[in-house]
Amino acid sequence: MKISDDYTAKLRLWASNPRVVRLPKATNLPAFKAQKFSSHAEMNAWKKEWLRQLAAQGGCRWTT
Repeated sequence: MKISDDYTAKLRLWASNPRVVRLPKATNLPAFKAQKFSSHAEMNAWKKEWLRQLAAQGGCRWTT
């Protein structure tokens, strides 16, 4: 049986050769702190305003 025919071969291959991949970091984000919301509507309103601030400053930049 070829490796391409074995569905779990990809998982075994990844498990036998693990690689650590650095995730990109977002810079230039508007500050926010932990908050509690009483409803989803309140959270969505806060999120919409936060995204407006992010768009007004030109977005964020992803760095590695």
